[in-house]
Amino acid sequence: LRKINTPTSLDAIKSVLSKDGDYRVRSNAVRALQSFPIKDTKQNLFAALKDSNQHVGVAASEVIKSVATKDEFQELVPLARSATNWRIQGNLFEAALNVSNSKEIAEEIFKRYDQVENPYGKAALLTALGKSTLAYDFINKQLHQSKVPVIQSSAAGALVSINEHKEFNPELQKIFVEIYKEAFDTGDAAVIGTIASTLADSTFGYKKVITDYKFLYTAKSKLSLPKDNEALQPLEAAIAHFEGKKISNEVKNEFNHPIDWNFVKTIPADQKVLIKTGKGDVIIRLLVEEAPGSVANFVQLVNSHYFDSKNFHRVVPNFVIQGGCNRGDGWGSEDYSIRSEFSMRRYTEGSVGMASAGKDTEGTQWFITHSPTPHLDGRYTIFAVVEEGMDVVHKIEVGDLIEKVELIK
Repeated sequence: LRKINTPTSLDAIKSVLSKDGDYRVRSNAVRALQSFPIKDTKQNLFAALKDSNQHVGVAASEVIKSVATKDEFQELVPLARSATNWRIQGNLFEAALNVSNSKEIAEEIFKRYDQVENPYGKAALLTALGKSTLAYDFINKQLHQSKVPVIQSSAAGALVSINEHKEFNPELQKIFVEIYKEAFDTGDAAVIGTIASTLADSTFGYKKVITDYKFLYTAKSKLSLPKDNEALQPLEAAIAHFEGKKISNEVKNEFNHPIDWNFVKTIPADQKVLIKTGKGDVIIRLLVEEAPGSVANFVQLVNSHYFDSKNFHRVVPNFVIQGGCNRGDGWGSEDYSIRSEFSMRRYTEGSVGMASAGKDTEGTQWFITHSPTPHLDGRYTIFAVVEEGMDVVHKIEVGDLIEKVELIK
Protein backbone atom coordinates (compact mmCIF):
# COMPACT_ATOMS: atom_id res chain seq x y z
CA LEU A 1 0.00 0.00 0.00
CA ARG A 2 2.91 2.39 0.52
CA LYS A 3 3.49 2.21 -3.24
CA ILE A 4 0.01 3.65 -3.85
CA ASN A 5 0.20 7.27 -2.79
CA THR A 6 -3.50 7.99 -2.40
CA PRO A 7 -5.75 9.02 0.52
CA THR A 8 -7.53 5.65 0.27
CA SER A 9 -4.26 3.78 0.65
CA LEU A 10 -3.25 5.92 3.61
CA ASP A 11 -6.60 5.31 5.31
CA ALA A 12 -6.18 1.57 4.82
CA ILE A 13 -2.69 1.63 6.39
CA LYS A 14 -3.93 3.64 9.36
CA SER A 15 -6.79 1.19 9.84
CA VAL A 16 -4.39 -1.77 9.87
CA LEU A 17 -2.12 0.02 12.34
CA SER A 18 -4.98 0.64 14.76
CA LYS A 19 -6.77 -2.70 14.50
CA ASP A 20 -4.47 -5.58 13.55
CA GLY A 21 -3.53 -7.83 16.46
CA ASP A 22 -0.17 -9.00 15.08
CA TYR A 23 2.72 -6.69 15.96
CA ARG A 24 4.52 -7.71 12.78
CA VAL A 25 1.69 -6.36 10.64
CA ARG A 26 1.57 -3.16 12.68
CA SER A 27 5.34 -2.76 12.31
CA ASN A 28 5.01 -2.98 8.54
CA ALA A 29 2.05 -0.56 8.59
CA VAL A 30 4.19 1.94 10.52
CA ARG A 31 6.96 1.62 7.94
CA ALA A 32 4.45 2.14 5.13
CA LEU A 33 3.57 5.56 6.60
CA GLN A 34 7.06 6.72 5.65
CA SER A 35 5.89 7.16 2.05
CA PHE A 36 3.33 9.82 2.95
CA PRO A 37 3.70 13.46 4.10
CA ILE A 38 4.40 13.61 7.82
CA LYS A 39 1.63 16.16 8.33
CA ASP A 40 -0.80 13.36 7.41
CA THR A 41 0.88 10.65 9.51
CA LYS A 42 2.38 12.42 12.51
CA GLN A 43 -0.35 11.62 15.02
CA ASN A 44 -0.39 7.96 13.99
CA LEU A 45 3.40 7.69 14.29
CA PHE A 46 3.42 9.40 17.67
CA ALA A 47 0.66 7.10 18.91
CA ALA A 48 2.58 4.05 17.64
CA LEU A 49 5.51 5.00 19.88
CA LYS A 50 3.37 3.81 22.80
CA ASP A 51 2.13 0.62 21.12
CA SER A 52 1.69 -2.35 23.47
CA ASN A 53 4.54 -4.07 21.61
CA GLN A 54 7.83 -2.20 21.82
CA HIS A 55 8.93 -3.45 18.40
CA VAL A 56 6.17 -1.32 16.86
CA GLY A 57 7.38 1.66 18.88
CA VAL A 58 10.93 1.10 17.68
CA ALA A 59 9.75 0.94 14.06
CA ALA A 60 7.77 4.15 14.55
CA SER A 61 10.78 5.96 16.04
CA GLU A 62 12.91 4.89 13.08
CA VAL A 63 10.34 6.28 10.64
CA ILE A 64 10.08 9.53 12.61
CA LYS A 65 13.86 9.82 12.54
CA SER A 66 13.84 9.67 8.75
CA VAL A 67 10.87 11.96 7.99
CA ALA A 68 10.72 14.55 10.80
CA THR A 69 11.16 18.23 9.90
CA LYS A 70 11.84 21.40 11.90
CA ASP A 71 8.09 21.77 12.37
CA GLU A 72 8.08 18.70 14.62
CA PHE A 73 11.01 19.76 16.83
CA GLN A 74 8.91 21.10 19.71
CA GLU A 75 6.97 17.82 19.84
CA LEU A 76 9.97 15.52 19.47
CA VAL A 77 11.84 16.74 22.54
CA PRO A 78 9.16 15.92 25.16
CA LEU A 79 8.49 12.60 23.42
CA ALA A 80 12.19 11.73 23.69
CA ARG A 81 12.37 12.76 27.33
CA SER A 82 9.36 10.66 28.31
CA ALA A 83 10.33 7.53 26.33
CA THR A 84 11.01 4.56 28.61
CA ASN A 85 12.55 2.35 25.92
CA TRP A 86 16.21 3.30 25.41
CA ARG A 87 16.14 2.53 21.71
CA ILE A 88 13.05 4.66 21.08
CA GLN A 89 14.52 7.47 23.16
CA GLY A 90 17.79 7.41 21.22
CA ASN A 91 15.97 7.57 17.89
CA LEU A 92 13.77 10.47 19.01
CA PHE A 93 16.72 12.48 20.34
CA GLU A 94 18.48 11.77 17.05
CA ALA A 95 15.43 13.04 15.16
CA ALA A 96 15.34 16.21 17.29
CA LEU A 97 19.04 16.92 16.73
CA ASN A 98 18.77 16.13 13.05
CA VAL A 99 16.25 18.91 12.48
CA SER A 100 17.76 21.43 14.89
CA ASN A 101 21.47 20.83 15.68
CA SER A 102 20.46 22.18 19.10
CA LYS A 103 23.23 22.88 21.60
CA GLU A 104 20.78 22.56 24.50
CA ILE A 105 19.62 19.08 23.42
CA ALA A 106 23.21 17.92 22.90
CA GLU A 107 24.13 19.07 26.41
CA GLU A 108 21.07 17.35 27.83
CA ILE A 109 22.19 14.10 26.19
CA PHE A 110 25.67 14.53 27.69
CA LYS A 111 24.10 14.51 31.16
CA ARG A 112 21.77 11.62 30.37
CA TYR A 113 24.68 9.56 29.07
CA ASP A 114 26.35 9.50 32.47
CA GLN A 115 23.12 8.33 34.12
CA VAL A 116 22.58 5.38 31.76
CA GLU A 117 24.05 2.03 32.80
CA ASN A 118 22.97 -0.10 29.83
CA PRO A 119 25.87 -0.01 27.28
CA TYR A 120 23.39 -0.32 24.42
CA GLY A 121 21.50 2.67 25.79
CA LYS A 122 24.75 4.62 25.93
CA ALA A 123 25.52 3.57 22.35
CA ALA A 124 22.09 4.82 21.21
CA LEU A 125 22.73 8.23 22.76
CA LEU A 126 26.14 8.45 21.08
CA THR A 127 24.50 7.64 17.75
CA ALA A 128 22.00 10.44 18.38
CA LEU A 129 24.86 12.85 19.09
CA GLY A 130 26.19 12.09 15.64
CA LYS A 131 23.60 14.62 14.45
CA SER A 132 25.19 17.43 16.50
CA THR A 133 28.27 19.16 15.10
CA LEU A 134 29.00 20.36 18.65
CA ALA A 135 29.37 16.90 20.17
CA TYR A 136 32.58 15.61 18.60
CA ASP A 137 34.79 16.24 21.63
CA PHE A 138 32.39 14.44 24.00
CA ILE A 139 32.02 11.51 21.60
CA ASN A 140 35.78 11.23 21.13
CA LYS A 141 36.28 11.06 24.91
CA GLN A 142 33.83 8.18 25.19
CA LEU A 143 35.59 6.36 22.35
CA HIS A 144 38.85 6.36 24.29
CA GLN A 145 37.53 6.04 27.84
CA SER A 146 35.26 3.06 27.27
CA LYS A 147 36.46 -0.49 26.80
CA VAL A 148 33.01 -1.71 25.74
CA PRO A 149 33.05 -2.58 22.00
CA VAL A 150 29.48 -1.47 21.26
CA ILE A 151 30.24 1.96 22.73
CA GLN A 152 33.52 2.24 20.83
CA SER A 153 32.01 1.29 17.48
CA SER A 154 28.98 3.56 18.05
CA ALA A 155 31.28 6.45 18.94
CA ALA A 156 33.25 5.92 15.72
CA GLY A 157 30.01 5.86 13.74
CA ALA A 158 28.85 9.06 15.45
CA LEU A 159 32.08 10.87 14.57
CA VAL A 160 31.68 9.86 10.94
CA SER A 161 28.07 11.04 11.06
CA ILE A 162 29.19 14.48 12.26
CA ASN A 163 31.72 14.55 9.43
CA GLU A 164 28.84 13.95 7.01
CA HIS A 165 26.64 16.64 8.59
CA LYS A 166 25.50 19.39 6.23
CA GLU A 167 26.64 21.98 8.80
CA PHE A 168 30.10 20.46 9.30
CA ASN A 169 32.60 23.30 9.37
CA PRO A 170 35.52 22.63 6.96
CA GLU A 171 37.81 24.24 9.54
CA LEU A 172 37.18 21.20 11.74
CA GLN A 173 38.78 18.90 9.19
CA LYS A 174 42.28 19.21 10.64
CA ILE A 175 40.92 18.47 14.11
CA PHE A 176 39.15 15.40 12.77
CA VAL A 177 42.37 14.19 11.15
CA GLU A 178 43.95 14.00 14.60
CA ILE A 179 40.80 12.44 16.07
CA TYR A 180 40.83 9.77 13.38
CA LYS A 181 44.53 9.02 13.81
CA GLU A 182 44.09 8.59 17.55
CA ALA A 183 41.08 6.37 16.91
CA PHE A 184 43.19 4.16 14.63
CA ASP A 185 45.69 3.77 17.46
CA THR A 186 43.08 1.84 19.44
CA GLY A 187 43.58 -1.06 17.03
CA ASP A 188 39.86 -1.77 17.23
CA ALA A 189 38.68 -3.35 13.96
CA ALA A 190 35.20 -1.80 14.07
CA VAL A 191 36.59 1.67 14.74
CA ILE A 192 39.18 1.32 11.98
CA GLY A 193 36.70 -0.03 9.45
CA THR A 194 34.12 2.66 10.17
CA ILE A 195 36.54 5.59 9.89
CA ALA A 196 38.43 4.11 6.93
CA SER A 197 35.22 4.26 4.87
CA THR A 198 35.15 8.03 5.37
CA LEU A 199 38.83 8.49 4.56
CA ALA A 200 38.36 6.48 1.36
CA ASP A 201 35.52 8.74 0.20
CA SER A 202 36.88 11.46 -2.08
CA THR A 203 33.93 13.77 -1.34
CA PHE A 204 35.36 14.46 2.13
CA GLY A 205 38.67 15.68 0.72
CA TYR A 206 40.99 14.10 3.27
CA LYS A 207 43.55 13.29 0.60
CA LYS A 208 44.33 17.02 0.40
CA VAL A 209 44.78 17.32 4.16
CA ILE A 210 46.62 14.12 5.12
CA THR A 211 50.13 13.97 3.70
CA ASP A 212 51.47 11.16 5.86
CA TYR A 213 49.17 8.16 5.76
CA LYS A 214 51.50 5.60 7.31
CA PHE A 215 48.97 5.18 10.11
CA LEU A 216 46.77 3.33 7.60
CA TYR A 217 49.47 0.72 7.09
CA THR A 218 50.08 0.52 10.84
CA ALA A 219 46.39 -0.20 11.33
CA LYS A 220 46.46 -2.80 8.57
CA SER A 221 49.31 -4.63 10.31
CA LYS A 222 47.07 -5.11 13.36
CA LEU A 223 44.27 -6.77 11.38
CA SER A 224 44.05 -10.20 9.81
CA LEU A 225 41.86 -12.34 7.58
CA PRO A 226 39.34 -13.80 7.93
CA LYS A 227 38.67 -12.32 11.37
CA ASP A 228 38.78 -8.66 10.28
CA ASN A 229 37.40 -9.00 6.77
CA GLU A 230 34.81 -6.24 7.15
CA ALA A 231 37.38 -3.75 8.44
CA LEU A 232 40.11 -4.61 5.95
CA GLN A 233 37.92 -3.95 2.91
CA PRO A 234 37.38 -0.20 3.60
CA LEU A 235 40.95 0.11 4.91
CA GLU A 236 42.39 -1.23 1.65
CA ALA A 237 40.10 1.18 -0.21
CA ALA A 238 41.44 4.09 1.87
CA ILE A 239 45.05 3.10 1.19
CA ALA A 240 44.37 2.87 -2.54
CA HIS A 241 42.65 6.27 -2.45
CA PHE A 242 45.62 8.01 -0.81
CA GLU A 243 48.07 6.30 -3.15
CA GLY A 244 45.99 7.25 -6.17
CA LYS A 245 45.74 3.65 -7.32
CA LYS A 246 43.12 1.04 -7.84
CA ILE A 247 42.92 -1.64 -5.19
CA SER A 248 45.67 -4.04 -6.27
CA ASN A 249 44.91 -6.85 -3.85
CA GLU A 250 41.18 -6.86 -3.34
CA VAL A 251 40.32 -8.25 0.08
CA LYS A 252 38.76 -11.65 -0.41
CA ASN A 253 37.69 -13.82 2.45
CA GLU A 254 38.05 -17.55 1.87
CA PHE A 255 36.82 -20.30 4.15
CA ASN A 256 39.62 -21.93 6.15
CA HIS A 257 37.61 -24.25 8.34
CA PRO A 258 36.89 -27.51 6.48
CA ILE A 259 34.05 -29.78 7.54
CA ASP A 260 34.98 -32.39 10.13
CA TRP A 261 32.97 -35.28 8.70
CA ASN A 262 33.78 -37.62 11.56
CA PHE A 263 32.29 -35.09 13.95
CA VAL A 264 29.26 -34.61 11.69
CA LYS A 265 28.51 -38.34 11.97
CA THR A 266 28.13 -37.98 15.74
CA ILE A 267 25.27 -35.46 15.42
CA PRO A 268 21.78 -37.06 15.34
CA ALA A 269 19.51 -36.04 12.46
CA ASP A 270 16.93 -34.66 14.91
CA GLN A 271 19.36 -33.01 17.35
CA LYS A 272 17.71 -30.20 19.32
CA VAL A 273 19.30 -27.28 21.11
CA LEU A 274 18.08 -25.22 24.06
CA ILE A 275 18.69 -21.47 23.89
CA LYS A 276 18.00 -20.07 27.34
CA THR A 277 17.42 -16.30 27.33
CA GLY A 278 16.38 -13.68 29.83
CA LYS A 279 12.94 -13.65 28.18
CA GLY A 280 12.43 -17.44 28.17
CA ASP A 281 13.55 -20.61 26.39
CA VAL A 282 13.81 -21.29 22.66
CA ILE A 283 14.32 -24.80 21.28
CA ILE A 284 15.71 -25.24 17.78
CA ARG A 285 16.17 -28.39 15.68
CA LEU A 286 19.43 -28.67 13.74
CA LEU A 287 19.39 -29.58 10.03
CA VAL A 288 22.59 -31.59 9.95
CA GLU A 289 21.71 -33.37 6.71
CA GLU A 290 21.10 -30.09 4.87
CA ALA A 291 23.89 -27.95 6.34
CA PRO A 292 26.43 -30.34 7.90
CA GLY A 293 29.33 -27.91 8.06
CA SER A 294 27.29 -25.12 9.62
CA VAL A 295 25.68 -27.47 12.12
CA ALA A 296 29.02 -29.00 13.11
CA ASN A 297 30.48 -25.53 13.62
CA PHE A 298 27.48 -24.47 15.71
CA VAL A 299 27.58 -27.61 17.86
CA GLN A 300 31.30 -27.21 18.51
CA LEU A 301 30.68 -23.63 19.63
CA VAL A 302 27.83 -24.80 21.86
CA ASN A 303 30.02 -27.50 23.42
CA SER A 304 32.64 -24.89 24.26
CA HIS A 305 29.96 -22.62 25.85
CA TYR A 306 30.85 -19.93 23.32
CA PHE A 307 27.39 -18.36 23.23
CA ASP A 308 26.81 -18.34 26.99
CA SER A 309 26.44 -14.87 28.54
CA LYS A 310 26.51 -13.06 25.21
CA ASN A 311 23.83 -10.66 23.99
CA PHE A 312 21.43 -10.41 21.10
CA HIS A 313 23.09 -7.43 19.44
CA ARG A 314 20.69 -6.87 16.56
CA VAL A 315 16.89 -6.92 16.40
CA VAL A 316 14.94 -5.61 13.41
CA PRO A 317 11.17 -5.59 14.03
CA ASN A 318 9.44 -8.18 11.86
CA PHE A 319 12.72 -9.37 10.42
CA VAL A 320 15.36 -11.01 12.66
CA ILE A 321 16.99 -11.31 16.05
CA GLN A 322 20.76 -11.88 15.84
CA GLY A 323 23.38 -13.15 18.28
CA GLY A 324 26.72 -14.95 18.45
CA CYS A 325 28.94 -11.86 18.28
CA ASN A 326 31.88 -11.96 20.69
CA ARG A 327 31.94 -8.14 20.81
CA GLY A 328 28.22 -7.53 21.14
CA ASP A 329 28.04 -4.99 18.32
CA GLY A 330 27.97 -7.14 15.17
CA TRP A 331 31.64 -6.65 14.28
CA GLY A 332 32.89 -9.68 16.16
CA SER A 333 34.12 -13.00 14.82
CA GLU A 334 36.81 -15.61 15.37
CA ASP A 335 39.85 -16.24 13.20
CA TYR A 336 38.14 -18.67 10.85
CA SER A 337 35.27 -18.88 8.38
CA ILE A 338 33.22 -21.76 7.02
CA ARG A 339 31.58 -22.55 3.71
CA SER A 340 28.13 -21.25 2.85
CA GLU A 341 25.60 -24.06 2.46
CA PHE A 342 22.68 -22.91 0.34
CA SER A 343 19.71 -25.18 -0.24
CA MET A 344 16.18 -25.14 -1.61
CA ARG A 345 14.79 -24.60 1.90
CA ARG A 346 13.10 -21.23 2.25
CA TYR A 347 13.15 -18.73 5.09
CA THR A 348 9.90 -18.87 7.03
CA GLU A 349 8.92 -17.85 10.55
CA GLY A 350 11.51 -19.33 12.90
CA SER A 351 14.23 -20.16 10.38
CA VAL A 352 17.72 -20.10 11.91
CA GLY A 353 20.40 -18.82 9.55
CA MET A 354 24.09 -18.01 9.56
CA ALA A 355 24.97 -14.32 9.35
CA SER A 356 27.62 -13.45 6.78
CA ALA A 357 29.34 -10.64 4.92
CA GLY A 358 29.21 -12.58 1.65
CA LYS A 359 29.69 -16.12 0.44
CA ASP A 360 31.90 -18.33 2.63
CA THR A 361 32.32 -15.72 5.38
CA GLU A 362 30.16 -17.36 8.06
CA GLY A 363 31.59 -17.93 11.52
CA THR A 364 29.85 -17.50 14.85
CA GLN A 365 26.90 -15.17 14.27
CA TRP A 366 23.40 -16.51 13.63
CA PHE A 367 19.87 -15.14 13.41
CA ILE A 368 16.24 -16.22 13.73
CA THR A 369 13.54 -14.80 11.45
CA HIS A 370 10.29 -13.30 12.71
CA SER A 371 8.42 -13.94 9.45
CA PRO A 372 8.92 -15.41 5.98
CA THR A 373 11.81 -13.50 4.40
CA PRO A 374 12.11 -14.58 0.75
CA HIS A 375 14.87 -12.09 -0.06
CA LEU A 376 17.22 -14.21 2.09
CA ASP A 377 16.44 -17.45 0.23
CA GLY A 378 19.51 -18.94 -1.42
CA ARG A 379 21.76 -16.22 0.02
CA TYR A 380 22.14 -17.21 3.67
CA THR A 381 22.62 -20.71 5.08
CA ILE A 382 19.63 -22.15 6.97
CA PHE A 383 20.97 -24.63 9.51
CA ALA A 384 18.10 -24.99 11.99
CA VAL A 385 14.43 -24.26 12.65
CA VAL A 386 12.61 -23.18 15.82
CA GLU A 387 10.62 -26.04 17.35
CA GLU A 388 9.39 -24.25 20.47
CA GLY A 389 9.53 -20.72 21.82
CA MET A 390 8.63 -18.45 18.90
CA ASP A 391 6.72 -16.34 21.41
CA VAL A 392 10.06 -15.76 23.14
CA VAL A 393 11.77 -14.92 19.84
CA HIS A 394 9.16 -12.22 19.25
CA LYS A 395 9.92 -10.70 22.67
CA ILE A 396 13.70 -10.45 22.29
CA GLU A 397 15.17 -6.94 22.20
CA VAL A 398 18.68 -5.62 21.56
CA GLY A 399 20.88 -6.31 24.57
CA ASP A 400 18.84 -9.24 25.90
CA LEU A 401 21.05 -11.92 27.40
CA ILE A 402 21.70 -15.37 25.98
CA GLU A 403 22.13 -17.09 29.34
CA LYS A 404 23.30 -20.39 27.89
CA VAL A 405 23.01 -22.65 24.85
CA GLU A 406 23.16 -26.39 25.25
CA LEU A 407 22.38 -29.61 23.37
CA ILE A 408 19.27 -31.47 24.46
CA LYS A 409 20.26 -35.08 25.09
